[in-house]
Amino acid sequence: MFFWICVCIIIPQLYGTTMTKYALHMSQATYCDYVDDWTCKTCDNEIELLNIIDHNGERAILGMEKQTLFIGFRGSSNIQNWIDNVQFSLICPYDTSSICVETGFYKVYESMYTDIIYSIKTFTTEYSIQDIVFTGHSLGGAIATLFAYEMKKQQESNIYLITFGSPRVGNKEFVEDFISISQQNQSFRITHKYDIVPHVPQQFLGYLHVPHELWYNGELEDGYIDCDDSFNEDNECSDSCGPLHCTSIQDHMYYLNVSMGSDGDC
Repeated sequence: MFFWICVCIIIPQLYGTTMTKYALHMSQATYCDYVDDWTCKTCDNEIELLNIIDHNGERAILGMEKQTLFIGFRGSSNIQNWIDNVQFSLICPYDTSSICVETGFYKVYESMYTDIIYSIKTFTTEYSIQDIVFTGHSLGGAIATLFAYEMKKQQESNIYLITFGSPRVGNKEFVEDFISISQQNQSFRITHKYDIVPHVPQQFLGYLHVPHELWYNGELEDGYIDCDDSFNEDNECSDSCGPLHCTSIQDHMYYLNVSMGSDGDC
């Protein structure tokens, strides 16, 4: 049983709403083996399952609540192996050659691009979608960030991004461009205590996080710190445990009272 406590502050109007709850639950549902019948622990009854896309080991789930389309991306099934094997190299595939992102993340994004964009266009037309929420946990958060960035550039709908324990995705120029095309209060990067994943790839390799961080240094009911990280990570938030103490996989696998991953709340 899940208990959702709304922790609301004035500035991030999106955060603390049911949209965030649905994003969290969609992110976890992507890990579950038997999700087709939409009966997993985090398969919200209010969400209508529209499509499941599996491609080369990555999965995306698309669901709808009223006129909001949620697209959740699955993280790695083995976090430690993923951290050990991630490429940590930059690729610069955009028209502006200085905008670069992590190579492995981009390869996953690129492999899913055609199916995801086709589904978005189909459902947006069929159901008169007003808002699109990209979400994901861990690696899924990185893929969600790349899709949100692409859709923000196309400016076809109200695009929201809500991630949980996401790694850094791109370089400074990527973050600057992401911010320049984003509307206020439409992007939230939720972090938890000593979670290791938000600290890779490392900053000294040229990576930065997209804003806006909300850091939980305890349980859901303890609330969060609203972090000021427009261009630099707030050293009062998740970055405060670096560089020696941001090593917890356990903190990575537990977000807002939900156990994440294939061994989590399915």
